[in-house]
Amino acid sequence: MNNLSFLLSVLKYSITHPGVGRELLKSKYQTWDDSRKKYSIFDYNSKKMELDEILERLFPELKGSFSDLEKNTINLQNHTRIFFDKIKDIDYPSHTKPYPIEYTLDNTSGFFLYVLCKLLKPDTVVETGVAYGSSSMYILQALSENNKGTLYSIDFAFSPWQSEKMIGAAIPDDLRKNWKLIFGPSSQELPKLLPTISPIDVFFHDSLHTFKNMTSEFETAWPHIKKGGFLISDDISGNNAFYKFYSKLNLDPFVLPQKSSPNSFLGILQK
Repeated sequence: MNNLSFLLSVLKYSITHPGVGRELLKSKYQTWDDSRKKYSIFDYNSKKMELDEILERLFPELKGSFSDLEKNTINLQNHTRIFFDKIKDIDYPSHTKPYPIEYTLDNTSGFFLYVLCKLLKPDTVVETGVAYGSSSMYILQALSENNKGTLYSIDFAFSPWQSEKMIGAAIPDDLRKNWKLIFGPSSQELPKLLPTISPIDVFFHDSLHTFKNMTSEFETAWPHIKKGGFLISDDISGNNAFYKFYSKLNLDPFVLPQKSSPNSFLGILQK
């Protein structure tokens, strides 16, 4: 799809789906607003820690046993590889490939989410942004093994090639029993959902990575997180939303480097 066809299809879809059009315009404006602001973005390289170090700090009683847990995710990693191998040669954007593969959460961050949920044994996990469901799979694997807990995922179809059917398309059928998808923009659905399920154990942000949206989600979720629970954000290095949020709370985060990019980080806060 060339650029003109791309723009025309989005414009046509926005006109025939005015609610989606408003959300799309809001997201584009926020992205543009971030790009025009001239400020220094915090360098997380000064805070980054390797996965084993973060896990040992959070769960010191299990030092040295995390490799055993990794064996539990081998089938999940194989499933993920097969899923993406099937669609790697399909043109993007399309109904069968509605999201770029490079947007997928890397296995290191996925394994962190798995171990955290496996050991924390949460009753309630909330995430915003699902796409193919890479992060969801790791969380749901842990909930399935724990035989308890529910993952509430919020996502929406913002473009003509996206659909509710493809949200979480990679999630194996046997892991879906602990999953509830809320279809709609996180800016609308998150404030409605949280009071009905509060308190929550883990909140994971992976929706629109703009300063306004990230700040809004952090501030909305934080009061509903249990003491000892976690707020986690993907892609924290695009703006200062995560930095300003934890600084205001006088907290020190764990920062996990992601293999997808040398300047991509997962931010982790414990309440």
